[in-house]
Amino acid sequence: MFSDPYIIVILTCLLVIISYVYNAISVRTRIPSVLMLLATGIIARTIMDRWTDGPPGTQTLLEMLGIVGLILIVLEGVMELKLRRDKAGMITRSFFSALIILIVSSALIALGIHMIFPQLTYHTCLVNAIPVAVISSAIAIPSVGHFREHKKEFIIYESIFSDILGILIFNLISDNETISSFTVSWLLADFLMVTAVSIVLSLLILLFIDRTTTQVKFFLLMAVMVMIYAIGKMLHLSSLLMILIFGLILNNLDFMPGNRFFRSLNAERLKSGIQNFKLITYESAFLIRTFFFFIFGFSLNLSSLLNFRIISSGMVILVLIYGIRYLYLKYFLRRNLFPELYVAPRGLITILLFYSIPEEYSIGVISEGLLFFVIIVTSIVMIAGLTRKDRELPDMELYLGRKRL
Repeated sequence: MFSDPYIIVILTCLLVIISYVYNAISVRTRIPSVLMLLATGIIARTIMDRWTDGPPGTQTLLEMLGIVGLILIVLEGVMELKLRRDKAGMITRSFFSALIILIVSSALIALGIHMIFPQLTYHTCLVNAIPVAVISSAIAIPSVGHFREHKKEFIIYESIFSDILGILIFNLISDNETISSFTVSWLLADFLMVTAVSIVLSLLILLFIDRTTTQVKFFLLMAVMVMIYAIGKMLHLSSLLMILIFGLILNNLDFMPGNRFFRSLNAERLKSGIQNFKLITYESAFLIRTFFFFIFGFSLNLSSLLNFRIISSGMVILVLIYGIRYLYLKYFLRRNLFPELYVAPRGLITILLFYSIPEEYSIGVISEGLLFFVIIVTSIVMIAGLTRKDRELPDMELYLGRKRL
């Protein structure tokens, strides 16, 4: 049955249609569509097991879809953000929120693993802990569209920074057992080099959009971006920073200095081209997200969840995740806790980093079952948070905004 190409085409199209329905349901119920896709994949796996001995290998396909999906989802979120001078403080706070929560969460989760498995080095435990400490922009960004602007932008920036910093710190820790001055110098050089390349590449892409008359050009641009991202990753560079800078430049041309380069561009043609590029990015991100989370759900074995060790380990990780987030938001940022406290889902980036753990550090402590448990529970917690009204502490950001006015 599943060897018939027409059946496969029909099922693929049906999955896309179902995903559109899930998006509509998500708008009304606040349930992330990716959770419904995961459930659909699990159901499909259960049905398929009746005809075959098991699913084919999916890890390579998941990694490939995850890489492209991460780029598109981050680009989709960034292209909704507008830069203004009065937002510099918010961007700084979101950066340090992502950085400090990520570092502290990784360190404490690794300490917990090390206490349970003392035969493992702390460094090995840390490599395994980082994937579950990173907030997933793939789930967070599509879930905050109805938020007030200042809350939505804080969460979008925080989740994107968490992805970027998570990948950067994961590569740093997995490649270096000790952190030296040379490592720190390379890290700074990496940021400067990627930033410079990103600005140059963004200007070239703008020139390409403005001057090219051919109808087929936006998927070419995407192919170039994905290729450069992949090359950067192979060289252990913070390639996701390039996507962040490109998206910000593309959506904030009016904020760019009015130098000779920008004055030479046709504003109307450029605006129309960017709008078309945004539309294609949104559609492509939707499509990749659909297949990624369906295939991940399809690849899971539900019986692995019926394990006391997975449930107990998952609960410890969750207590650390939300405990650290609560303390930082309340006592350092002094933000209104609702709904930011709850919006800390794990998802695509967690899965990607898990599959990237080097073989010598792959110890089986963090398993696919544990990842699935953490992803599901953090998403459920987020759903609960999205249905609550803001209360408790007065929002310091709003207070400061009124004070400036």
